[in-house]
Order: sequence, then structure tokens, then C-alpha cells
Amino acid sequence: MLKKILFTTFIFIMYCNFNLFSNETGIYMIPVSDFITGRFNFTANEDFVNLRTYNIPCAGDTYLLREVADALKVMLNDFKKEHKDITISITSGTRNFYTQKKIWDEKWAGVRWVSGTDDITKITDPVQKALMILRYSSMPGTSRHHWGTDFDINQLRNGYYANGEGKIIYQWLVRNAATYGFAQPFKSDRKEGYQEEKWHWSYTPLSKKFLKTWNEIYRQDPGLFSKNGIFEGSEKVGYLAPIYVNSVSPECK
Repeated sequence: MLKKILFTTFIFIMYCNFNLFSNETGIYMIPVSDFITGRFNFTANEDFVNLRTYNIPCAGDTYLLREVADALKVMLNDFKKEHKDITISITSGTRNFYTQKKIWDEKWAGVRWVSGTDDITKITDPVQKALMILRYSSMPGTSRHHWGTDFDINQLRNGYYANGEGKIIYQWLVRNAATYGFAQPFKSDRKEGYQEEKWHWSYTPLSKKFLKTWNEIYRQDPGLFSKNGIFEGSEKVGYLAPIYVNSVSPECK
């Protein structure tokens, strides 16, 4: 087991140049499993940057990995050259486990609106309740937003991207985003997983590698996602985690 853990750590460090090791203390500051499942404070890590400092339009203090922000800034600048009067704004970037847990638990309790149902508390089967939430929201520890590679833009409605400015933005991204390393994880051509999200984009040079690391961590300890008390319903629905994490478009695998 120790060899397996060390191997996973070695592979992870090869994937990115994170400041995982502290010369001052001699210990790793972010355990691999904590990073992949979002159990750390990204605002205090030097590898994450506030998009405001990059002059990237965003909603409040929004963070992404530095490498992602660099590529994103180039892409948005090139988009602006072609469409001076249209703005692509980042509405959501990195979210940690605890923010995702708050979203999930509030949806489970019916405090936060869940798409597709007027009152989720009327659904008594925990699996059916989870499947309803999972149409557009991830279980804590499984969100691609934990990694600092994924972000949402402008409006969280597919209909917005069918007409007007939204259509111009989406069609431009479909044609050009791959040039800068970005892809849409949740398209309409998948058989499982989340519903289509035209607003969600991912930086694949890193997210592909993080996805492989997530799967390795899950193989080591599925209980990280299904133990009782991790989040509402975790002991009943945690087994769904790898289905949703891996149900992404081919460009993101």
C-alpha cells in the first residue's frame, strides 16, 4: 500500500508544478487526495491566482490555477479582437469541497432550488433524489471545479447560447477553444452523467491528468465519497461518484 501511495504522489507531482513541498517544514503542504477532492484552501496557495489580478472579467474574487489563467487570458484577448462589443465573463472558478458540500446539502434539504423539480423533499428514495441533483450539481469531492482547471461563463442556461451574444460566444469557443487548451466537458452526446453545460469549460492539459489521479484515489479508497456523514446521502449514493466524474466528452479524457 505504501508503494502505491508513493507512486500516486509521484505521478501527481509530475502532472503539475504545485508548491506541494515546503522547504521550511520539510513536509508536503497539500496531500494529493486533499487537492483532488478539494479539501484545501486554494486562496492561500500561490499556484492559484485571483482572476481580478489578470484583468479577466469575473464575478467577484474568482480563482483558477495560474497556468489556466494564463491560457484563458490569451483566449479571451483573441476573442475580444474579433468581438469588441461582447464580453466573456467568468461566473465561477475554483470551488473547494466545503463550498460544494454546502450547495449539495442545501439542495438535498430543499433549501436551494433544484432544476427539474418543484420540491425535492417529496422524493424519498435517496438515489432518485441524488440523480435529480446530479443533473447539474456534483457531489462534494467529485467536482472538476475543485481542480482550478474548470470554470463557468456568462449564464448557466443552455438556451442563452442558442441566440444573440450567447450563440456568438459558444460558436467561437467550439471553433477555437481547443487551440488554447480548453474543451467543453459536458456535451449533449454523452450517454451518462450530467446534463449538457454549454457554459462549462475545462483546461485539458491539466484536467485530463487530474481525472486520472482522481480515479487512482477512488480505487485506493472509495470510502472518501461514500462513508456516512461526508455529505447528505453519501452512504447511499456515493457509489455514483465515478460514473459522473468519468462521464465527460472525449476531449477531456
